[in-house]
Amino acid sequence: MNVMSTAICLGGGEIGRLATQDLLDDGFRVLVVDPREDCLARSLCLCSTDSPDKVLDYGQDQAIFIKGDGIEVLVDVLQRWTPDRVVPAMPGHLAAHLAMAWSIRTYRPLHPFGAPLLKVVDALPNGSVQLLDSVQGVLVASHMPSGMVCREGCSQPSICSVTGKELTSMHQLVDEALAGSVDRRCVMTTFGSRAGAIRGSDVRMMLDTLGEIKEGMTVGIATSCRCHAIVNIFRFGGP
Repeated sequence: MNVMSTAICLGGGEIGRLATQDLLDDGFRVLVVDPREDCLARSLCLCSTDSPDKVLDYGQDQAIFIKGDGIEVLVDVLQRWTPDRVVPAMPGHLAAHLAMAWSIRTYRPLHPFGAPLLKVVDALPNGSVQLLDSVQGVLVASHMPSGMVCREGCSQPSICSVTGKELTSMHQLVDEALAGSVDRRCVMTTFGSRAGAIRGSDVRMMLDTLGEIKEGMTVGIATSCRCHAIVNIFRFGGP
């Protein structure tokens, strides 16, 4: 299959519409997935389809729509081919939802596991952790102080345009924190000033990492830009 310059946008709301337009402007052919046929991004699509593989029949700068659950459609696609870009324009942490769905589809059970989170917190800069849920194994970190807001369309410079502080890339900090806290890790980097996209090769690497873990091992799954990150930790096998 020819999958060159193919993107999947999961979610067709306002962020999904912006992402789809940006992808089309950049020459991608785009599959938009949303449970609502009347979502905002639908107006940018040439037609609807029942098969995600149909996008491979279209040319550059063209988008088509499929009605359905974004994670389920993405799992179906990844069992056959790898898109160049994946845009998480739906609620929640795409990587974590995908990891859980993939584990079910491949009969390799994952369970949220919060025990390593305190080690991750200790390894991150003071004050950067904004949410910690040890039951669900979730952590959210940010360079932006609580109560302050990023500038719209921020290009994520090395010096924050709001606080004026020089920043170490959050994805680097999270990767180093997970390295000392879990058995396996995968930190996917988002890029783009309006809607963060993930390289399909990074998504594939995450699935390969999940395939390597053995009973009782822990894995950290994170998505991060230069400034913010969300982390989920899972344990393979029994809860």
